[in-house]
Amino acid sequence: MTTALPTGPKPNFWRDTHPSAVLSGFIAILIGWAGPNVLIYSVQQAAHLSEQTAMSWLWANAVLCGLASIFLSLRTRMPVLATWSTPGIALIVTALPGIPFPEAVGAFLLSAALVMLLGTFSRLTALLQTIPTHLAAALNAAILLPFGFHALSALTKQPVLVGVMIVAYFVTRQLASRWATAAVLVVGVVASAAGGLWHPAPVPFALTQPQFVRPEFSVRATLNLALPLTLLAFTGQFVPGFGVLRVNGYEPSPGLVLRACGMASGVAALIGCHNLTLGALVANIVSGPEAHPDPARRYTAAVWAGMINIAFGLFAGTFLHLMGILPPEALAALAGLALLAATGGSLQTAFQTHPGSLAAPIIILVTLSGITPLGIGAAFWGIIAGLLVYAVEKLKRSPALG
Repeated sequence: MTTALPTGPKPNFWRDTHPSAVLSGFIAILIGWAGPNVLIYSVQQAAHLSEQTAMSWLWANAVLCGLASIFLSLRTRMPVLATWSTPGIALIVTALPGIPFPEAVGAFLLSAALVMLLGTFSRLTALLQTIPTHLAAALNAAILLPFGFHALSALTKQPVLVGVMIVAYFVTRQLASRWATAAVLVVGVVASAAGGLWHPAPVPFALTQPQFVRPEFSVRATLNLALPLTLLAFTGQFVPGFGVLRVNGYEPSPGLVLRACGMASGVAALIGCHNLTLGALVANIVSGPEAHPDPARRYTAAVWAGMINIAFGLFAGTFLHLMGILPPEALAALAGLALLAATGGSLQTAFQTHPGSLAAPIIILVTLSGITPLGIGAAFWGIIAGLLVYAVEKLKRSPALG
């Protein structure tokens, strides 16, 4: 059942705004910056990117997601929140090292074009939807699991620091789950300072300058980045994002959202950022009852989130420098805990609908193995292996062969 939009006076953003909408927008962005956005620091370290490249990546994410959120929410009068692909950034941590950054940007640009095509031609969307949900979830779980492993490894190196962060996460999750990741960040900062583990460094408060990256294209980057990123964006962000909106009574046009996010992703790619997608993890914050008493005016929460995101993004470098003060063990724990709920949800989806099937376990095993036949990353081979096993199992169950 969709939410009925007001049929009275022409909508006015300022008149429709409620204090709870401003607060919800702020909370959504704060959680994004305290959780998924910290993964850019892992990418920078893993791929040995310059600080300017990482800052530009964050700038493009925040500013263009903010603009997309404002445009889509005002256009549809629904709380449509744009964000970057969290499964995508998790993939990039392992897939980007060894790929020249201009080639990665070419892959980001190609993925943006594929998303636009998905929004333009409904048959392509239907084709991608034929990939079983539980197999896409298995791929997502395999990409997210290493972050949990790294957090446990950090626990053995800094048991007190990481231990209190873990306790903070689970205690806060029981009291107010949306603040769990933010609580981990605060506790991690305080515990690092108390334990003398801080890396003192000057933190400049200055506007970040985005940088243009000339894209280059290669088969390796296409197979290792562009295709998996598109699959993860669709199955890991757009599908659950539309589901969140539907649960809260909204039915925006999928084509409009996909095209807008694809276009924003194309611009972001040229500044060094991967896919911008429909929000899923924090979408409930701006589309639920806490965002506004009137469902028809909750779009203002997503607009406020967009404006706040732009403000944060203009000073992306300051945020990146703040992350650099923390010890690597705190950052590993923060990333693992921030993705724990998503990891659990993906594992549950991967195994609960097809008990006894080996397709999902094969995807997880192959992807986690890190194998790179023909120079192509394990995530690609994981989904191919899983689809083959699934096809064989489905063929075996066919009545024609019974």
